[in-house]
Amino acid sequence: MAFGIPLAPEPMSHDPDDHVHRLIRSMTRAEKRYFKLYATRHVVGGASHYSQLFDAVAAMPVYDEQEIHRRFAGEAFLRRFTVMKHRLYETILGSLEAFHTNSSIDARSRRALHQTELLFQRGLYVDAQRVLRGAKVLATQHGRNTMLLEVLVWERRLMERANYQGVTAGDVQGVVRESAELRSGLEEEEELWSLKSRSFMLLYSEGKARSADRAMALRELLAHPLLQEAAVLRTPKARYLHHHVRSAVAFALNDLPTCEQQLSLNDALLMQEELHFRDEPNLRLGVMSNLAYVRMRLGQHEQALLGLKEFKLVPAQLPVAPSADMELKVFAMGTSLELTILCRMGEFHKAVAKLDGVQEQCVRYSGRLSVLRLSGIRFQAAWACFGAGDMDGARRWCQELLNEKGVDQHPEIHSLGRLLYLLVLLGLGRMDLLTYELRNVDRFLRSHGRDHGVERELIHYVRKRMRATSLAEHQRAHVELVARLTELEKDPLELGVFDHFDPLCYAIAQASGRTMSDVARERCHPSKGASDPNSKRRAA
Repeated sequence: MAFGIPLAPEPMSHDPDDHVHRLIRSMTRAEKRYFKLYATRHVVGGASHYSQLFDAVAAMPVYDEQEIHRRFAGEAFLRRFTVMKHRLYETILGSLEAFHTNSSIDARSRRALHQTELLFQRGLYVDAQRVLRGAKVLATQHGRNTMLLEVLVWERRLMERANYQGVTAGDVQGVVRESAELRSGLEEEEELWSLKSRSFMLLYSEGKARSADRAMALRELLAHPLLQEAAVLRTPKARYLHHHVRSAVAFALNDLPTCEQQLSLNDALLMQEELHFRDEPNLRLGVMSNLAYVRMRLGQHEQALLGLKEFKLVPAQLPVAPSADMELKVFAMGTSLELTILCRMGEFHKAVAKLDGVQEQCVRYSGRLSVLRLSGIRFQAAWACFGAGDMDGARRWCQELLNEKGVDQHPEIHSLGRLLYLLVLLGLGRMDLLTYELRNVDRFLRSHGRDHGVERELIHYVRKRMRATSLAEHQRAHVELVARLTELEKDPLELGVFDHFDPLCYAIAQASGRTMSDVARERCHPSKGASDPNSKRRAA
């Protein structure tokens, strides 16, 4: 009651993904145990209510606020439930902060700077200087330049606190020089980060270069002084970004040898400068997965398989258990890489055997995986089913890809998903659906400016198959597709399609009457046989 007027109940949240629920469900058992102790020590009054509400929300697979109100009916805190939830959220964050106080170099550095501030405010300048010296050593060893700038702020304040008593002109100049060097290094990193973002936004939104204009735009990025081969860079982070951008642009331009070279340089850098990247193990995971994939595309299959094995071992070699973010990245990168390698080697059935687990993980990480990552995994799953002859499975994965909200913002994977879906319907003999889908695909490609060679040939092939009335006409369509795709595979602007799937493998299998697994193995190891579309032919 307030001034004799009954308080109206607060509106209930119908959000199935409540922020308090998300945070609690993300916590480990150890973090949850620590919260109970933390709440008891730090919450003045009502600690039991915090603990009870925490347990109730933690037990919910899906957040249900009505259930909370039923369970705690009559409790005074329900009258200001929004405030209670807000304070619970802040208390949980406080407990996590305390639990992970030494979990990273940045956390340890910030803690040391805070201790410096506390000692300085008490006039304990010698002690403050000692703690600050330790913070500087830690930040220097691990290349934390932003932290070093904060250290310099406190060094200046310690110089000033006694009117520069005992401070020489050389001391002042040393701080000025150190600050200038740090800022120059950070400016360099910022510029490289900007170049990285520009190149990756092009790659993620539009895919690899499929036109001369796109290729020219990417090459213009490489003209930047910081991306020149002879560029002298101040920090390991800047050198990493330098190789990172050059590898991405080379990949987008289908220059796979240069891409491999830049990725290899980054792999070596991350190991040589391990201290500088200790808190970012995901960087090495990204480099390793990309390197394994590029080597597979270059025909270096043994190295690619070795890279996949090493990739899988990284999380187990970390000094602490992988974080939720790390687990997500391992799933996204590892799944895509493994499915791609298995399909390239013709092991379609092995890839399909893994898809139940992949589906479970896709559901688990729903809402946290980017649309591009999720669509890429679904495309690889659909291609694996297609190669294994499981057309129903391929259809299901294609439909999930095409129905994903936001996938139309990534025209490359969206258009390839539509093309694969046409081939799936063809394999299922669903001529009743093909006319409608073909019209939609044609319209989509035109509206998104994707009038490219492989796309045109696949659509032309599907039309010829739909019109064919004899086995001979079907066979001519297969052989013609083999001939056209064989030429397009030599075109650097068309190679981007072959990064996602291998339509030529499908065409050869159809023309020669062999399984896609046999053809893929032959294309993976060309020395073991020739991909002759007329060999071992059977009736289509």
